[in-house]
Amino acid sequence: MGYWLWITVESKGRLVLKEQLANFINEQKEEIITQILKLVSFASINGNKEETLACLTYFLKHAQELGFKTMTTSEWNVGIVEMGQGEETLGILVHLDVVGIGDREKWTNDPFEGVQRDGYLWGRGTEDDKGGAVMSLYAMKAVQQLGLPMHRKVWLIVGTSEEGKWTDISSFKREFPVPYCGYSPDGRFPIFNIEKGYADITLDFFRDGKKGIKKLHGGDSPNTIPSKAKITLPDGRSITVHGKATHSSVPKNGDNAIIKLCIKLDTMGEMEFDFVRFIRDYLRNEGHAHLLHIDEDSDQTEGEYIGLTTISPTIITLAEDCVRLTINIRHKYGISRDDILNVLAAHADDYGYKVTILDFLEPMWVSKEHPFLKTLKDVSEEYDMDSRLQFAPGTSYAKSMKNFVSWGPVLPNEPSTAHIEDERISISTIMLATKLYAGLISRMTIES
Repeated sequence: MGYWLWITVESKGRLVLKEQLANFINEQKEEIITQILKLVSFASINGNKEETLACLTYFLKHAQELGFKTMTTSEWNVGIVEMGQGEETLGILVHLDVVGIGDREKWTNDPFEGVQRDGYLWGRGTEDDKGGAVMSLYAMKAVQQLGLPMHRKVWLIVGTSEEGKWTDISSFKREFPVPYCGYSPDGRFPIFNIEKGYADITLDFFRDGKKGIKKLHGGDSPNTIPSKAKITLPDGRSITVHGKATHSSVPKNGDNAIIKLCIKLDTMGEMEFDFVRFIRDYLRNEGHAHLLHIDEDSDQTEGEYIGLTTISPTIITLAEDCVRLTINIRHKYGISRDDILNVLAAHADDYGYKVTILDFLEPMWVSKEHPFLKTLKDVSEEYDMDSRLQFAPGTSYAKSMKNFVSWGPVLPNEPSTAHIEDERISISTIMLATKLYAGLISRMTIES
């Protein structure tokens, strides 16, 4: 009895809200699973506009069926699901496009079949980021069904090009105001208020384009470490190597098939290719960028841990007149576009390549003192979750808008399967993350 006397009236109200939200989400478990698997069935690989539009259209129609108002950009590349009212808006940034499937032979099931098995949902996009989109939608519905007055709006902002150039976010910003603060459920817990920068760059090796290579292929997404690479040499011999796919933000978690192929070709020593020499000289160490001197090889910035800059080959192809190598760079705070361009341009003549920057995003850094982060910490602790502020090596939509962070859904002790074959997420994680998101939304819209 003394325990209950100790709890304030406000806390009693919060406990009741938490229980009501949890009960509703538990009741919706099968529907949440169904909707995630339905979204997985759309082969919305970045660049496939037809499938991506169909996926977005389905998602918005379902949101309307749940009783929400929806809007889109004029280009139909971003959807918005709205709830509540008020001058300030809480934003939730999700995306329905996905990366390529990698090596089809390494999938247990069709990547776009969507399967429930062994306590997990399997398929491309279950974790990144169709699962997060459905979790956030049902978290909003859990709060809406309470029927309580709201003093803030919520916008679930549904993008379609997160795995490529963020032209969708540019469209959104031209036509809609940016929310006051928000989160992206496109990573893991706890709270990530710092993210590395991001760059996709092509190196076109023109001298190698004249050496008679018949076929060359490795990788299908600029932000994924490839698990397979193959070359057919001028004399007709084919060489195939296998590695292990992973997200390019954590290259050491995988085994880069492009690097392995180049090491094998270098060991054979029969023909000297410029792309092989470049990878041997600068990219062989699985991600570290210190051989190129892009930064001073320190993992600290302004007293904060932010990791080392990494650089990884992710796609290699035989273009019309060159060998085209795509490299992905995750640079730490303080590294500029010109810094990267100048370092790569300095080696262009020696290795016979042309440099093209395809995409570049600045690092993200949200101040520890922002009140939104305190709310996030409070909600995390309420659900017995780690509430620390941390740095993320990856990139999410969070860096596209001021005062946004990456928050979930993968739990700290679980492996992330984004961008690899047999992508999956556990149903228990889905349920817990949905409750956390509902807890945050209720704090930000119902409570003062």
